[in-house]
Formats: sequence, C-alpha cells, structure tokens
Amino acid sequence: MEEICKIKDLYRTLYIFEREFQNKNEITINEAMLLCSLKDESPKSAHEICEFIGLSSSRGSRIINTTEQKGYIKREMGKEDKRQMIFTLTSSGKSKIAEMSNKSLEIGLDLQNMLK
Repeated sequence: MEEICKIKDLYRTLYIFEREFQNKNEITINEAMLLCSLKDESPKSAHEICEFIGLSSSRGSRIINTTEQKGYIKREMGKEDKRQMIFTLTSSGKSKIAEMSNKSLEIGLDLQNMLK
C-alpha cells in the first residue's frame, strides 16, 4: 500500500509542475512535447508524434488539434499516401520553442527529489 501512496505523491507533484508550466508558458506540457517532437524540422505523421509523446492515438489527436488551433503546427497531406496527414512547425511554433528555450524550467524540490 505504501507504493500507492508514493505514486499518488508523484501524480500530485507532476500535476503541480504541469499547471505551473502551463501558466508560465501558455501551453500545456503535452503541446510542448509535440513541438519538441518537431523541433528537428523533420515532418512527422500523427502516429510518430503520438509515439514520441507516449499518448494514445485519440488523446494525441486532441493534442495535435489544439496545437494546430494555436497556430504552432500545420498539417499537409502525405505525398506518398494521401490519407496520411503530415505535421510541421509553423513560424509561430518555432518562435514558441525559442521562447520556451529562453525561460528557465523550474522543477520544484519535490520533483527534483523524485527524479534522483
């Protein structure tokens, strides 16, 4: 039972970190990870993005849609397979990555201890 309590503490600590991250950057942690998956400027499919972030296809699809609505990514039809959507960063997405790179990522003491 002790492990469950530790996992609860981990969830709570991550929740606080994610909320602070979102308030500071005006983007969710999942949206930021999506941008990170594209920062090498290599176009990626939805499946590749979901694998990188570690989300199911349905959850990943929602993250892709919100990130696209914010203007950070754009979708294009696949050249070889017209059914496949390919995603790339927009200039706003590149600017957002640069903006976040210039900010320090504050990881609270609780999370730091858990990462050791």
